[in-house]
Amino acid sequence: MLDESMPDGKTLPDPKGWKILIQKMKPKEQTSGGIILVDASKEAESYLSITARVMKIGPMAWHDKDTGKAYVGGAWAKPGDWVIVPKFTQFKMDIYGNEYRFINDDEVIATVEDPTNIKVYT
Repeated sequence: MLDESMPDGKTLPDPKGWKILIQKMKPKEQTSGGIILVDASKEAESYLSITARVMKIGPMAWHDKDTGKAYVGGAWAKPGDWVIVPKFTQFKMDIYGNEYRFINDDEVIATVEDPTNIKVYT
């Protein structure tokens, strides 16, 4: 299970319905060669990243909206998983200095083991 508590004892908000709370991956601070990246480079990398860690899942995520029954295939992701999500469809917010987003359960495109090399190109 993922630790949802913050250093000051506060917890993350609970998603409702079909919503999922994800934490967007932070950009690298330096290159593999040790070069410290300037803020513009970090901002560009953050913008291009479409990976996030699932933090919390609403009670109706991956359930049929009409019947309330769980999908036959089950949940596509669980807390702690890294997922690929669309760039522009999330509700963004800053919580305790980190970028979090609420997304709908059907916005999870895929799960990935190693999110560090996933980028989107425009």
